[in-house]
Amino acid sequence: MTECPECAAKDIVVEMKFDANTKHFICKKCGLFATREQVSDIRYRLNKREKTREDKHDEYRDWWTTSKKDKQG
Repeated sequence: MTECPECAAKDIVVEMKFDANTKHFICKKCGLFATREQVSDIRYRLNKREKTREDKHDEYRDWWTTSKKDKQG
């Protein structure tokens, strides 16, 4: 069974039911009605996140701690 990507983003695990007549997955919790491709696309968009402020701080700290030769090269 496939887990609902919308509910999984809210840390709720809900199995989706597959309707063979329409070839769509249906979530009983949130009502998502989507094909396999749409579920995959939703999952991809939810997993792709923007850099947070902490990520940027970590990158700057890593850059700052490298040697001057590494920065120029």
